[in-house]
Order: sequence, then C-alpha cells, then structure tokens
Amino acid sequence: MRKFAERAAAVALALAVGTFAVHRWGPRTLCEGFLPENDLKIPVGDVHAAGIEESGFNSVLDKIEAIYGPIIAAKGGKLVVNRRWTDATVNASAMQLWGSWIINMYGGLARHQAITEEGFALVACHEIGHHLGGYPKSRGWATNEGGADYFATLKCLHKVLGTSVSGGVDPVADAGCSSQFADEASRNLCRNGSKAGSSVAGLFQALRPGPQPPGFGTPDPAVVDRMFDAHPAPQCRLDTYYQGAICPKSVDEEVANDDPGPGACTAKQKFQTGLRPRCWYKPPSDEPSPAGPPPALVERPELKDLQGVERKLEALKAALSGRGV
Repeated sequence: MRKFAERAAAVALALAVGTFAVHRWGPRTLCEGFLPENDLKIPVGDVHAAGIEESGFNSVLDKIEAIYGPIIAAKGGKLVVNRRWTDATVNASAMQLWGSWIINMYGGLARHQAITEEGFALVACHEIGHHLGGYPKSRGWATNEGGADYFATLKCLHKVLGTSVSGGVDPVADAGCSSQFADEASRNLCRNGSKAGSSVAGLFQALRPGPQPPGFGTPDPAVVDRMFDAHPAPQCRLDTYYQGAICPKSVDEEVANDDPGPGACTAKQKFQTGLRPRCWYKPPSDEPSPAGPPPALVERPELKDLQGVERKLEALKAALSGRGV
C-alpha cells in the first residue's frame, strides 16, 4: 500500500511539473477555430462530402507554405502547416509552440459543400492572419478574429490567388471592385476576395442559419462600443472580407502590431472604403468617424452575453473590495 501511495505521488508530481512546463515554455494561446465550436463531421467518402478534392486542398496549402514560410522565417518563426485531410473536423485553427507558427487545416472543412478552393484559401489565410495580421491583438500574440478576417483578403489572398478569376462573381461585389480599381488586375484581386467571401458566407449560413444569408448588399449596421475580439456575426464577417478586398493599399506594405494604419485603410488616412467594419472594430480615440451619420446600433446576442459577463466581474470585484454594488 505504501509503495502504491509513493508511485501515485510520483505520478502526481510528474504531471504537475509537466503542466508547469507546458504553461511556462509550451504552446502559446490556441485560437480555437475559424468557426465557433461545432459537432459537424464530414469524413472522407461521406455522402455529404462535396467541397474540394484532396488535390485542391494540397494545392492551396502548397502556396501558403511557399509564400509564408520565408516571411515567417524572417520574423524568427517556423511555419508548420498540419494537413489533416483525413480528419472529419469542420474547422481550422492556429497556435504557436516553441518557435513553430502553426495552422491546422482539416479535411472535414474542405469537404463541406459550401467550400470552394477560394473559400478554403480564405480560411487558410485567416489562420495565417492570426500570426501576421497585426493590429488589433488578442491574447498577446494573436491578431483577433475580425483582424484575421481582414488580413485574409487585404493581403494573403492577393498573394495566394493572384489575378486570374474563374467563374462568376457576385454582381454587387463586382460593381464595388470595378468602381474602386481602374486596372483589371486589381479588380480581379478584389473579385477573388469577394468570391472567397461568398463561399465562406455559405458555410456560415449552413452552420448557423440566419433569417437571411449574408450578402454584399446587406451590410451589418451594428456599431460596437468596444473592440470585439471573438467571432463576429456572419454578415459582419462577410463585410470584413469585402472591405479587405477593396482596400487599395499595396499588398507589400506590411501591417503593424500596435498601429491600425500601416498596410491598411483607415479613416484617419482619409479612406472612405476598405475600412475595418465597426460591427466588430472599435478604432483608437484619434480615429475619426466615417463620413455621414453612424449606423443604428443593433443588439447582438454575443455582445449582450459578453457585457453580462463583464457586469458579473465588476460586481465580484466590488464585493471583494467591500464597496457593494
């Protein structure tokens, strides 16, 4: 009995040391997923598998590695792309671990019927955006969800998809791209971003059906009063993809970690389009409001839940300090 107790204590100590090591030197915060947690699974060969083939899956990730491997290496990291084609998970994620900047790409997501190669590339670019998307940051190292969405079409997709466009483009988005850019190459970069956004918007609608699907002609009118770091609403995310696509900043101008201006479009720089949408983005105090009256505030369940948690924390702090509420 004594030997059993000693062994149990040794195991407990090893686990405690291991837990401390992981906390101190191990993974930096995992970005839980491109999508909110869901139970959908689409295995290889499933009757519902309809998205892209394994060849398309690998083709997109080959480009991601070729483009961003050297960029991340120059910043002191090592890009690791985990190609989990046989995994049925419908999601993707990013993390940093011992110098490795990791994106996890799952076959279940690629097999969803809403996903095209452009849409899958957008998801991969979103995960790269957590590492390289700059301002605004969440949890230390990671660009927040809206920022990663913005980076995906602002920078990454331009590099990955280029100026060749195949298939139809939403007419509202096409009109916006045509009015924003004078040359056809820039228009096509914008169109590809819009096509990718349409694909992913279909995925949002399938997983979390709304009264109407997200559309380029129905922007989210919500205005947040603080930065919203979690997943924005589906329409807000589509707005973000579109704004990233129509921002005319050079793809080679890098974004910054502590300043919203470099590499991006801001009202402070006199841009009226290509701005991070206010349905998730709260600009710094010196950032002017866009021209015209602000859109009406729309109550959003996720914001309401967040504010409720914050009120509870304030009440707890007040109680602990003896101030009451």
